[in-house]
This record gives sequence, C-alpha cells and structure tokens, in this order.
Amino acid sequence: MNICDYKRLIAERRFPEYPEFNTGTELLSSFLNYEDADADLKLYLAKLILCRSFYGTYTAWYDDVKWYISGFFAGYQHDHVKPWLSETIREASLMILSDEEFTKGIIGTTFMFGVLEYYAKHHLGFRPMAYNFFDKGKKAYVKLYEPKKPDLTIRSAFEYLQKTQLPIALALNDIDAFTIKRLTAAGIPSAKWTPHTIAERLNLPRNPMLHGETHSFYQAGPYLVMLYILFHLLDAPALQPTAHP
Repeated sequence: MNICDYKRLIAERRFPEYPEFNTGTELLSSFLNYEDADADLKLYLAKLILCRSFYGTYTAWYDDVKWYISGFFAGYQHDHVKPWLSETIREASLMILSDEEFTKGIIGTTFMFGVLEYYAKHHLGFRPMAYNFFDKGKKAYVKLYEPKKPDLTIRSAFEYLQKTQLPIALALNDIDAFTIKRLTAAGIPSAKWTPHTIAERLNLPRNPMLHGETHSFYQAGPYLVMLYILFHLLDAPALQPTAHP
C-alpha cells in the first residue's frame, strides 16, 4: 500500500487524521496492516502518529503507537549508525512497550535518551572517536554551527539540528509546527509542564529520568522510540547527509 492507496482508503472510511477530540475510536490500527505499507507510507504514518498522538501532555491513541512500534521492530534488522547496538535498541524499545513501567519502562526510556542525543549529534558531525570530537574538512558531513561544542545537551543538539536543511530536520520542524498550532489553538501555553517543541519536550525529563526521580512525563518512552524510528526511516539505507545548513 502506498500513500495514494492510503488516502483513498481513509477518504472512503471518512477517517479523520487529525481529529479535534479524542473519542478513542479513530485508530489507524483498526484498518491498516503495518507490513502492507511501503517505505514512503511508513514514513508518512510515523510523522502522523508523532503529531496526532503526542500533541498534548499525554499519549492519545496509544494503541496506534504500540501497533506502529511493534510493526516496525518486527521487521527491524539493524541500526544505521551503530549496528552493534541494534539488539539493545530493539530490547529497550520493547521494554518501553511492556506493562512494567517502573522497571523495564524506566530502564528502556533512560537508554533511548542517549540514543536520540547521539543521533542528533551524529547528524551534526559529532564523532566521539575523533580527537576533537568533530569531523573537519569533510564536505560529506554537515558542519556544526559555531561555537563547536562537544558537550551539547539533548535540547541544544536538536535545536542546532533543526536549523539545518537535512530531511530529518524538515520532518522534526513539521511536527513542531503542528504541535505549536494545535496547543496554541487549544489555549495551552508553552510552559514547563506543557512544552511545545521537541527539543524542550526531550530536555524536561532527561535529568529526572536519569536520576530515577519520575517515570511519567507524558509517555516519554514511546515518544523517544517514535522519534528514533523517524530518524531510522529517513537515514535508510545508510546515513548520507545530502543537505547543508
């Protein structure tokens, strides 16, 4: 099934992609088979779920989130950046989906924070095995904005990344634009517990999660896994940046 097939199907079913209210019935998983979707549709659905399921301070249509993540990892082969961590990433993601949120959920979520932070930095040229942590003089990679800091936080790394013209940056900016518009229209200001942007949402629970202070924060675990999948799909078949800031 491609995007055109999908669009025809939802038109026939009068399926609302971005409903104003969550009635609990508008589930993609009720009429789609993940394995039937082609690569472009899987990417489209990943962005759709990141918008429609995480725009508030909780996870809406969580059955769709679990359906998508489970379907993705059923056919997952290896990580494009760190293939030796492929099984660890898979296990951490499935731990997040488990019902044991105080044990497996915390462990998996804490690990995925590091994965997302590394992915953002890697797209900016971060190479921890290099002497100065950043590639120099290689036009194939995006140069980091000044100043070149090897100690970027997850928030600043995403903020820098989203200033580039890389495909992942454009996708993240589209999601941010939707979230800001939806929350602003609902009268929900961007504040500590209701951040609007991806960078702010990732930064808020980062340290508390690492120190075991909390396990909640509007389903941070599934949010991290869906963002990882977005990176993975856009990086396939290999990490080859094609655009520059």
